Amino acid sequence: TRRSSVGGFMIETALLLVRLVLGLAELLVVGYMLVSWLAPAFTRLEKAAAGFGLGALVVTLWMLALSGMEICFTLPLVMLPPLALVAGLWLGKKVSGRMRQDTRTVTQPTPPPPTPYGVWDWVFFGLLGVLFLFAVARAVMYPVWAWDAIAIWGFKARVFYIKGAVNLCGFEAHNYYPNLVPLLVSYLYLWLGQVNDYLVKLVFPLWGASLLAMLFGMLKRLGLTRTMALGVTTFFALNGITFITHLFIVYADLGMTYFALGSAGFIYLWLTEAAPPRTLPVAALCFAGLAWSKFEGPPLAATIILAAALTLLWLRPPRLARRLLSLAWPVAGLLLGYLPWRLFAMSQGIETGSDHILGFYWGQLFKALPALGLGLINPTLFGILWPTALLALVLSGKKIFTSPILFLALFLGGNFLAILLAYAVAPTSPFEFHLYLRATLDRLLLHLAPLATLLIGEGLKRLELGEPGPAGNVLSPNRTRA
Repeated sequence: TRRSSVGGFMIETALLLVRLVLGLAELLVVGYMLVSWLAPAFTRLEKAAAGFGLGALVVTLWMLALSGMEICFTLPLVMLPPLALVAGLWLGKKVSGRMRQDTRTVTQPTPPPPTPYGVWDWVFFGLLGVLFLFAVARAVMYPVWAWDAIAIWGFKARVFYIKGAVNLCGFEAHNYYPNLVPLLVSYLYLWLGQVNDYLVKLVFPLWGASLLAMLFGMLKRLGLTRTMALGVTTFFALNGITFITHLFIVYADLGMTYFALGSAGFIYLWLTEAAPPRTLPVAALCFAGLAWSKFEGPPLAATIILAAALTLLWLRPPRLARRLLSLAWPVAGLLLGYLPWRLFAMSQGIETGSDHILGFYWGQLFKALPALGLGLINPTLFGILWPTALLALVLSGKKIFTSPILFLALFLGGNFLAILLAYAVAPTSPFEFHLYLRATLDRLLLHLAPLATLLIGEGLKRLELGEPGPAGNVLSPNRTRA
């Protein structure tokens, strides 16, 4: 009897795992085809890395639309329309592209043979493999834990799954927060056919892997060799516990970090002319994901757009007006991620969370300033990531003011200032403010950490290859425009 019960449990768990893998695969397929339709010049790795997050964006916005139409969630209804839509777009472009290719002779250059993997490549792969083995084991061995996961994100996911809709009646759990993560978890509950707080957390290691793959692809686009890009990516992943912890905790900050990298990173590639064609539409969807991930998303997105505009105005590249108008893409993406939820919230009478700004408290500002400095050098949180990024910025010298590195400096500096101002207006009692700092500072810095890693990559490229870094003028006339 005991053997049969154990065997039945193992079979049931295996079947649940298969269903979960199918649910995750649908997200990847939807996003992969969407990126292939928007930017076919992306590599397969770049399409997969960006595709996972954009698949989650499309599916969860569709679930929000179903709730707005008062249609109850069912797995076929949630799964099939997004898949059919992107498949139709992808097939249509595939057929039209093939027809255009048949009308003319196209000579494709022979790609160079792949470089064999060296010892250091395998060392970095091994370190990342150990990290994700730990993250996967840690995710499935514990239920949903930590305060925000239990009281906000995980709680909403259960409610949405049970009620079959985005239904916030009868409880208060920061109801004005965007709901990408709760809807993503409830989507996986639909695939599992039950609430399972163990297996469902496997989405977060996969999301973290997609973030690292996106970071690796961006570093390669900036000119780093495969080994160097892989080493910098591993350096980011293993510095401190903050990123590692978010690989198995049901928080919205990992998704926020992913979309912040997609938004700001693709904009930086575009400024340096290292981006493949049609990168801005993909970046626009990352801006939508940033706004749909968390309440802090729209202000963070605004700092990216502002930093890009200021960089263009300072460097004054050719066709400046056209370049500035191209920033309409991220603005449109920001509205795509922000407006649907705001309209739904207004229709449901959900308050906007104005309680977060009740005044300006100088005492909190003066306490937050040293706390921010200590957080940047705390080896437990981020290791030596931030001091290394500062060193790379110092070594950039005059390049800060003559190249798109200015964008990274403005983005990071502007967000440090925004963090301080946010703490200055936070409605927290003086006796609890230090606890509020300790609970939130590492997460706010995590959102910015991948962009600091791009800065480190730029510094390493100049040191190891003797390259001058990004061109002094963005979009010089003899370079290809993305």
